[in-house]
Amino acid sequence: MFNLIRADFYKINRSMIYKVLFAITAVSAVITTVVSHRVYAGEMDFAAASATAMLTDVVILSLVSCVIAGQLICGDFENKLMQSSLTGTSSRLTVVCAKIISFTALIGIMSLPYALCAVIGAATGAGFSVPFSASTYLKMLSDATKNDVTGGVLVKFAAIGLIMMLVYAAQTGIVFLLGFLMKNKPLVVTIIGFILSTIVGMSSSLLDDSLDKVLGFTPYSADIYALGSDTGYGTIGKIAVICVAWIVAFAGISYAAFRKAEVK
Repeated sequence: MFNLIRADFYKINRSMIYKVLFAITAVSAVITTVVSHRVYAGEMDFAAASATAMLTDVVILSLVSCVIAGQLICGDFENKLMQSSLTGTSSRLTVVCAKIISFTALIGIMSLPYALCAVIGAATGAGFSVPFSASTYLKMLSDATKNDVTGGVLVKFAAIGLIMMLVYAAQTGIVFLLGFLMKNKPLVVTIIGFILSTIVGMSSSLLDDSLDKVLGFTPYSADIYALGSDTGYGTIGKIAVICVAWIVAFAGISYAAFRKAEVK
């Protein structure tokens, strides 16, 4: 399995598309952070800030995750690398496990710019507001503005940044499954996956309050978007366990589908 993961990252390092995706997330993270500061400083109003709302982590990382699934899985079917792996010593279960690890790790790497902007912004002591809803990273910057930033707070922000890497991998687990179902259709996987992820994410925020307990066991829990300096480590740990469970579940479902699929 480790050889398959190493092979994935070898391909990733040589592929331009992943570099472009990382550049997009980095630029988007910087822009949203700057906009957050300018709104706080009164240099930009909320109406103008809303023009950059599509650059928040909620949108960008969902889109990037869908593209990654399409390239990482469907790309291997297109290039016959998946078939080569199966004709060697790797079982289908090993392939799925390797792919889910590569998928999760790559989403984590893509989310680093947002996490770094949050931690660095908090450490500078500059003021920030939250012009966009549902952005945990901007919530952390806003918390840092309202409260004293200590070493303990920065450690907690770093922990939240790590948890959010798992959150976005769990939220887009359906796209990972689609990659194995559709095989050599990366564009279709990206489009359908992004639409489904967006619909599910928007629907979860509109559900009745009576379903909060149910949502609390999903990566779409309201607790996730309320993470900040006042969040206990118990809550952070709970979210981590839930996200890992969802990632493992999607890996299991993907394996069940892939085990019965014909690979040509």
